[in-house]
Amino acid sequence: MNILRIVSLVLLVSSLLTVSIVSAYAQYPQDGEKYETLGVRHDTRPNVCLFEPNPTYVNWNYWKDVEFESWKAILDWQIEMTEFTNGEDWSMHIFNTVPYIEHWNKTPDDYRHCSIFLTYEAWNTKKNSGALGLTGIDFKKSSHKFMYIVVYLHAVENNKIVLDIGDIKENNNGTIKFDIKSERKELPLNSVYNIVLHELGHGLGLGHYTKSVKDGYTKSVMFPSLDPFNEQQKFKITMADKFMLTQIYGFDGYYKPHPIIIPDYCLFLNDGLMSNGCY
Repeated sequence: MNILRIVSLVLLVSSLLTVSIVSAYAQYPQDGEKYETLGVRHDTRPNVCLFEPNPTYVNWNYWKDVEFESWKAILDWQIEMTEFTNGEDWSMHIFNTVPYIEHWNKTPDDYRHCSIFLTYEAWNTKKNSGALGLTGIDFKKSSHKFMYIVVYLHAVENNKIVLDIGDIKENNNGTIKFDIKSERKELPLNSVYNIVLHELGHGLGLGHYTKSVKDGYTKSVMFPSLDPFNEQQKFKITMADKFMLTQIYGFDGYYKPHPIIIPDYCLFLNDGLMSNGCY
């Protein structure tokens, strides 16, 4: 399989993202909310490797808290799936975090044991991008298929602007100019957890759950938007998430035999509590 793509339609900073998808499968029932897959999966138990961000830009104490939240998100996927399938083994190999000084000049081929790379950047440097995380898929080499996740740890809080008198300047033509400087802030730890939980879902093969309402995240952790500075918002793995993962891997965990066909998407009714078929 030769696949290289990036799932970058992820978590947006300032507003909810409404995803509108026109199905190419008009012959199938379309009642319900669409939950997509990426069409790929791990053939064996995933090996998750964490990589420390550049300590020049990320506070050490904050990073240790981020690391803890990341481990918690990984373990929550394991626990929820194990309980959902009555004790089947959904554990992942989680390796010790690689210090920045050891990996800053390395490539994925230097870590061939890793099938999910969980990496962190201080902030998103892509112009006009509000993404707080992204997941890339590199399956072009049969000897090393892997997913790579990037989590951005700082963002600009846009919901409130406070003007200081020093921001006001009068131009020669008598007009007033405002210079507003937006500073990046560390994301709250609950948002870091939410992002890792979401991106790891991509890393396991899940696509997005499309529900164009404000509380879509309560139906699935794969809802593609959050309020990053809302410290009360907490994603939870739902029934729809667990059902979708079994459509990719079956009910016996990350082991063969897997289902012969991975569905492109499933439809859900009753706020994600009932499946209306997979296609």
